[in-house]
Amino acid sequence: MIHAITTPSILYLWESRTLYIGEYPDFSPLTQGAASLLVGIDGPISITQCNSGETVSGNSFLIPAGVPFIIDSNGHRIANCYLDPYNEDFFRLRQSMKEQVGEIHVGNKKEIMQAAAFEKMLCHTLDQKEAKKLIEHAVFPSIFEAPKRPATDPRIVEIIDFIQDDPSINHTNKAMAKRINVSEVTLQRLFKATTGIPIRRFRLWHRLFVTATLLAFGRSITEAALEAGFSDASHFNHVFKDMLGMSPSSIIRRTKNMTIFVDEGALKYALSEVG
Repeated sequence: MIHAITTPSILYLWESRTLYIGEYPDFSPLTQGAASLLVGIDGPISITQCNSGETVSGNSFLIPAGVPFIIDSNGHRIANCYLDPYNEDFFRLRQSMKEQVGEIHVGNKKEIMQAAAFEKMLCHTLDQKEAKKLIEHAVFPSIFEAPKRPATDPRIVEIIDFIQDDPSINHTNKAMAKRINVSEVTLQRLFKATTGIPIRRFRLWHRLFVTATLLAFGRSITEAALEAGFSDASHFNHVFKDMLGMSPSSIIRRTKNMTIFVDEGALKYALSEVG
């Protein structure tokens, strides 16, 4: 097993996706704020579903947002691609998965090509434009392989954009429901049907994204977290461990060997913090 602190890793921050490639050091339960495609680069990995206790081994997994699970990488490098908040990526990838076990989907038809693409990104340190082009070809199915889902409700698109415009503000459900002229109950139902998670959890997940973006500008983890809207270090640590399954300190130990790429679309969410 390669030592998790000294091996290189890479983080890509695009406007609609986030991709981590490297080793995953901990085996703590996590509940992601976005759906994700998880691929073992060097061989099979194991996923334990917390709700059922069932463990499944495989080379690729498609995990819905909000599903609690534990990763055991078996010492292998992994790629974890967090998908767009509208679940368009999830809808397309689901059509290319071989089976469903409990709440997760197992075995992507392109998993060998996917693993090779992720390894190329890591070993050759492809920039964000090169990496985005590669995953569109090698990781995601074409429109012919997997048709797109029906259009996302424009009212929920508006709310997602509203939250992302300034994630440091805790807009109330009442104010957001009024903004799109629906009841609070309807807002919550439509939002979860679109993203897979409640509004509050989406906001916290996006704050983690902004925190990572600010790290690329030289902020410390504490500074970035506070500027992204977390109330204090304790709040940030709790959310980080809950959603990513590892402690912020494990990231601090790895930053010297982690390359972070941020595209222009991702930058706009952090411009107010960067100033």
